Amino acid sequence: MLLPILHLFNDGYLAAMPLILPFASKEFGFSMSIVGFLGSLLSFSGIILAIPAGAAAAKAGTLRILRLAVIVYSLGFLILGISTGVATVILSFILGSIAFGIFHPVAFSAVAKSSESSNIGKAMGLFAATGDIGRIAFAAAITFVIGLTTWRTASISYGVISVILFLFCLFTSRKETESIGTPEKEKKKADFSILKNSTFSLANISSTLDAFANASLFIFLPFLLAFRGIDETFIGPFTALYFVGNLSGKVIMGRLTDRIMQEKLFIGCELCIALSLVFLSISPSILLISILALILGFFTKGTVPITSTMIAESVSRNEFEAAYSINSLCTSVANTVAPLLFGIIADILGIQMIFFICASIALLATIPSFILLNRKISASKTINPLL
Repeated sequence: MLLPILHLFNDGYLAAMPLILPFASKEFGFSMSIVGFLGSLLSFSGIILAIPAGAAAAKAGTLRILRLAVIVYSLGFLILGISTGVATVILSFILGSIAFGIFHPVAFSAVAKSSESSNIGKAMGLFAATGDIGRIAFAAAITFVIGLTTWRTASISYGVISVILFLFCLFTSRKETESIGTPEKEKKKADFSILKNSTFSLANISSTLDAFANASLFIFLPFLLAFRGIDETFIGPFTALYFVGNLSGKVIMGRLTDRIMQEKLFIGCELCIALSLVFLSISPSILLISILALILGFFTKGTVPITSTMIAESVSRNEFEAAYSINSLCTSVANTVAPLLFGIIADILGIQMIFFICASIALLATIPSFILLNRKISASKTINPLL
């Protein structure tokens, strides 16, 4: 029960922190390049910590690592609330980056290990969906609280709430905490020979390109809405629609992943993402933008259980830590580079161009999955020539 709660807060706070930027930007005069840089910071630590996080969880225990994440991002929000300029804002995002960067490789590995191979897609989808419940709640609430108070008050409030969560985790009964994960006395080194596994590599490439196209959208979506003339107080609810799509996409696609070839689902999702991004960038209607935000949210995060299952099925169970650590490293690189690059592009070519480029990358992500799909079809025909 504690692990889903931690995921709810982790992803909720990850979504809430960038939503403070439009308000802080007005006070400090940030350019879109700085906004993109700050968005990149949220993912940067994943590059450094993705692989060590899995090893640390095996040695110190899963819960200890996740508790560490909670207290670190609480400090990030508290510092953001008392920021005096760009330096302290950067520091707060660095702390958030550290916390968010260590959570997912540890948590998803724990979920994969505790799931049966026949329902891993469903388990991944449901677990991922708990994060989107947090995204919906905290994203919608942050701009509402800002509207009633200030962005500083909202940030400090979120920091205080996460300190309370940390204390709750700290004093949770030992029986419940041990169910999440305890230190292992003996731990084999991760077997990184999986990098020679072409099936894993192709699945990882699809996942990485998908992350590059999709992961930073929620950072720039509020600015696109502002570009369309939508009042700032409505940015939270509009973004919440995107996260409602995220939630339903993960649950539905997670269930379909166990019944349909993951590669087919992934390709279909990426095609829908590309079309949605193009229409979203050129739509003049607030109502249509809202509908597209919901649709886009459904397919962008509907790929999470799909790619997680593709990764799991490409390796053996004793290679899960290595597989998810490498995948987290690669997606963290994508998540770090994309906002920085897109922020520069937005300053030069405009906010709309970001969404056209993301649509192209989404189409590119289908190529490795097409190769995997053809392999599966060929293998099934070899086993059963009548197919």
